[in-house]
Amino acid sequence: MEISQLIEETLYEIEDALETTLKDLTLAEIIWRPSDEVNAIGFTLWHQARVEDSWVSNFALKVPQIFECDGWSKKWVIPAFDTGFGYTTRELTEFVTPPVAELLEYARKVRMRTCKYLRGLAAGDFDFVPETDHSWRQGYTIGRMFGHIVCELSQHLGHIRYLRGLQRGLNN
Repeated sequence: MEISQLIEETLYEIEDALETTLKDLTLAEIIWRPSDEVNAIGFTLWHQARVEDSWVSNFALKVPQIFECDGWSKKWVIPAFDTGFGYTTRELTEFVTPPVAELLEYARKVRMRTCKYLRGLAAGDFDFVPETDHSWRQGYTIGRMFGHIVCELSQHLGHIRYLRGLQRGLNN
């Protein structure tokens, strides 16, 4: 199996699990936070799509993010550069969760771009180190970027499942 195929299959496995986890949740459950210091399901869903869009668009492809060029930023009145990273308690409290169907549509478009890019990579391309202005991305290869994306999406899926479980109980 090629590394690009493994990554793509993993991304779609995470996506399928996420959609199953979100099934039948109410808006109240999507925006619920067990405390002021915790992200809601809706915020986390938005954030993980933003992170993937930012990494692939800005770091790898050097093209405008789908969030901005497809108008999601304007539609949801969220600054185009915003990914939710480092939000304060106040910012989390004030965050207005976009409709889940729209969030999933945005996330699917991001995933389509990610996988299209991924399918065009040869094995050696995963060792490429793109130029970046971000100090904490210095030295990242394309392979490390994909490792980071898979890790982050997996962690956020677990977070979303945990919040669902807190609200509905085991397997409900």
